[in-house]
Amino acid sequence: MKLTRSALTGLRARLHPRLLAPLGSIALTVKRRERCTVRFRDGNWIHRYPTGAIVRPVLGGASARMVDDTTSETFLRHYRPRPGDTVVDLGAGVGTEARLLSRLAGPTGMVVCVEPHPRTFSCLQRTIALNGLDNVIAVRCAIAGTSGTVFVEDTSDYNANGITGEPGGVRVRAETLDDLVRRFGLDRIDLLKMNIEGAELAVLDAARDVLPRVRNLVVSCHDFKADRGGPHWQRTFGGVRALLTDAGYTLHARPPDARPWIPYYVYASR
Repeated sequence: MKLTRSALTGLRARLHPRLLAPLGSIALTVKRRERCTVRFRDGNWIHRYPTGAIVRPVLGGASARMVDDTTSETFLRHYRPRPGDTVVDLGAGVGTEARLLSRLAGPTGMVVCVEPHPRTFSCLQRTIALNGLDNVIAVRCAIAGTSGTVFVEDTSDYNANGITGEPGGVRVRAETLDDLVRRFGLDRIDLLKMNIEGAELAVLDAARDVLPRVRNLVVSCHDFKADRGGPHWQRTFGGVRALLTDAGYTLHARPPDARPWIPYYVYASR
């Protein structure tokens, strides 16, 4: 498989994506041990697995089944949405978590997926459409501590493009969580999932008035990036825990885990 991966990497620079797609289908089918059909459409890669489709800006990535398993054991470890729930997914990416959230909330529930980066957002929209996620609403904006305009990084790692404090990258519209709640008339949020690359503390601090409507939260803090030499402002874990405790939430721990990002998940409920 290592040889196949290496060969595909070299071929990306030589072959048109439409010619590379059949090779990608074979490589991913072998690697994931489940059927995968790859197509290149409108500048993005459509990956179809038996359990669903995922659209990405790049070829490859975890299968739909693997993504569901990861979502369950990380974001949904302490609260699993139920039929009729309202879920808000901040930092929805290409929609990898949206598929499972949609199924769990069911036809009487609603999932609001927020993603700021334009290309990632286009993948999110296509993932929603191809999987028939009729209870999912896609919103293109950044959720920040203040409304207005912010800049989002524009790197090849589409999963990690967060708000940058300096001009550069992609200019996008920013809303607060309060803005989002008012726009959709949300009187309750059963699960608020946050994976917004270090902006989580500012967002929660500005959302104190609407937090009473939020029953469960899972926040992916990014202190592990600061541990590796990243910016200090990504150390939000302690601040998020203190803020949620002060807001009346009960925090939930999980067993120790060797993966460096897992200890910085915050689970809270009221």
